[in-house]
Amino acid sequence: MGLEIGEIRHSFGDLMALDGVTFDVVPGVITGLLGPNGAGKTTLLRIMLGVLSPDSGSVRYDDRAVDDEDRRRWGYMPQERGLYPGMPAGDQVVHFGRLHGLSRSDATRRAKALLEELGLEGRWKDRTDKLSGGMQQRLQLATSLVHDPEVIVLDEPFSGLDPVAVVSLSETLRQRARIGCTVLFSSHQLDLVQDLCEDIAMVDRGRTVLLGSVARLRASSGRRQLRLHVEPSNRDWLSAYPRVTVVSDQADDLRLEVPDGIDPLDLLDAARAGGRVDDFGLDLPTLSQLFLAAADRPLDQTVVS
Repeated sequence: MGLEIGEIRHSFGDLMALDGVTFDVVPGVITGLLGPNGAGKTTLLRIMLGVLSPDSGSVRYDDRAVDDEDRRRWGYMPQERGLYPGMPAGDQVVHFGRLHGLSRSDATRRAKALLEELGLEGRWKDRTDKLSGGMQQRLQLATSLVHDPEVIVLDEPFSGLDPVAVVSLSETLRQRARIGCTVLFSSHQLDLVQDLCEDIAMVDRGRTVLLGSVARLRASSGRRQLRLHVEPSNRDWLSAYPRVTVVSDQADDLRLEVPDGIDPLDLLDAARAGGRVDDFGLDLPTLSQLFLAAADRPLDQTVVS
């Protein structure tokens, strides 16, 4: 069940913004709609929310076509803040609760609980435009959750946030997923959200380039990097491994891409035989590295902005 995005296509004139994007968002699993800026993520979310109509394809929820009544019960957090600058923070959340049909007392109760959950309990009377950017983002999230939505859709929720706000927002999304909500968010900051996403739909130029479980995609990529903290002058042992690629070699920090068929422990033993190894570790590829490989882009090309 959950959300089903099926073969969505949409063009703006001659520009194909979405070309057959298909994926599911399972309740209780945090799903990331990931990709660089301009990949088509916001266009897809607008179609899901009924702001745009697709040229073809469908959005279904619980095995039926989504309608406006469904969308009114969803929680949506836009990329651009939709808050009233001069309104106190608490009144703001109550106002959005009332718009979703809550009584004033229920909206007030929910607003107080959410501001406490999001670390804004002392900001009830503060004007919104006097809050920091991170606090405004958390307040925006509160307005999206005040009516206890079963489906939560967020467009670039982590843009411009400090680390504290990222942790707070991430934990809130995990908590909603744990109680069975359907959670989908978009982001171009692939490695920032790598540990938050459980499933991903990664898009580029309007097409899906990676789909599925983050853990499975990283583990099955066939790409592994060995980190070695070694003596700077010692590299002679590498000549015995022509298939191993040096990803970076700076001072005493050496990173190697280890292809299938080569045991990373053999490399570690060779490095130790050649000199002192102070630290080591085996890393799976990051989401950025998986994206660059799947989208056939140069490995030194940036993904985030």
